[in-house]
Amino acid sequence: MSNKSIEDEEINEEPTKPEIQSELIDEELKMQSEATEDEQNKTVEPTDEEHYVVHHWSNSLRLLCTTNKEHELEGCPNNHTKGCLWSPDGTCLLVPFADFRIRLYDLPSELYSTKLSDILSPLPLKAALKIKEGGLIYDICWYPWMSSWDPVTCCFLATSKETPVHLWDAFTGKLRATYRAYNQVDEVDAAISVRFGNDGNTIWSGFKGIVRSFDINRPGRQVDDIVMKTNFPKMHGIVSCIRDNPISPGLLAIGTYSKCIGLYKDGPLCLFETDSGVTQLEFSPCGTKLYSAVRRNNEFLCWDLRNPGKILYSLENRQSDTNQRIQFCISHDGSEIISGGTDGVVRVWKTEELINNTIIPSWNIPITDDCVNGVDIHRTFPILASSSGQRMCDDDERVQDNSVRIWDCSSSVKS
Repeated sequence: MSNKSIEDEEINEEPTKPEIQSELIDEELKMQSEATEDEQNKTVEPTDEEHYVVHHWSNSLRLLCTTNKEHELEGCPNNHTKGCLWSPDGTCLLVPFADFRIRLYDLPSELYSTKLSDILSPLPLKAALKIKEGGLIYDICWYPWMSSWDPVTCCFLATSKETPVHLWDAFTGKLRATYRAYNQVDEVDAAISVRFGNDGNTIWSGFKGIVRSFDINRPGRQVDDIVMKTNFPKMHGIVSCIRDNPISPGLLAIGTYSKCIGLYKDGPLCLFETDSGVTQLEFSPCGTKLYSAVRRNNEFLCWDLRNPGKILYSLENRQSDTNQRIQFCISHDGSEIISGGTDGVVRVWKTEELINNTIIPSWNIPITDDCVNGVDIHRTFPILASSSGQRMCDDDERVQDNSVRIWDCSSSVKS
């Protein structure tokens, strides 16, 4: 079986110049359209009901937990990770690997019962579950209302090469359901990207030139198709990522490897053009901004959805000279953006430190000599999860570090 990822495939299609159709933008995202530029750049302030963890960043982090390399002892020495995702309730971490397996790591019990400062040596991280997919794993996604107190909600989606979308049980590791997308000649297609809708009832999946939706309660054939040639005529290519807006249900952001980002809600709203294939999209917590990252580009952009087509600012100096996805995450109040890099450095940008429509990293934190391909911050603990490693050739002499780690962000650490 070929190990060539869809991320490495070059898209030969040249996108047509998109036209911004601002008159079609949904009225929900035009609220306060006369706001000043300062107001547009404000982050979400916590309410009395919300509590956000404060991270005390510095140029060095203290290691709390690390994997014991058991994934490299299973016959795959170049078994690099492919990102990491905390569960919505924060009890476990999901990590796909290059050996077609998804590993689930429970948050060590010591982190619940002990102060982080009292942990003197790194705790071992051992996979509680190992789930084998049928091919190279393209994408994963947690059920948005997942809670360990309710086992029915403990599940996640995965899509891989030449297989349908699978819904896995996060407690038992058993397959709960299969969602098969059928193409025009009634053959099963493999999704490249997958995402739960924020309501938890809809599954969105991306293919070449089409987005398909499923009802979570009706495994089997797709419910609906968004065909780009007809429903979104100025957009095309492989759909690499899909996101649902947190304040406007049903408003989708769709990214493709053919240098396009489209907004869709009951029809096409607008289209943005990017410099390269889109690898990740994220809405801000307030839903009025959209962050995008692309292949082989050391900056990523923040788009203003209240003024479609306008770039609010760019985030500079991220090292991402690769076709592989380098994951970034947004703090839960929207004030910080964190990303890995091919140089082994985690960078943190503060959204209020805007100068001439540009933000440079406030902290550059080296954590490994290999590529940091995934980062995710915890919602209730001041900790950061990271995954490292990258695809290498047999004659490549670069340092390999295929690891999953958890870092203490509760206090500054002297270098």
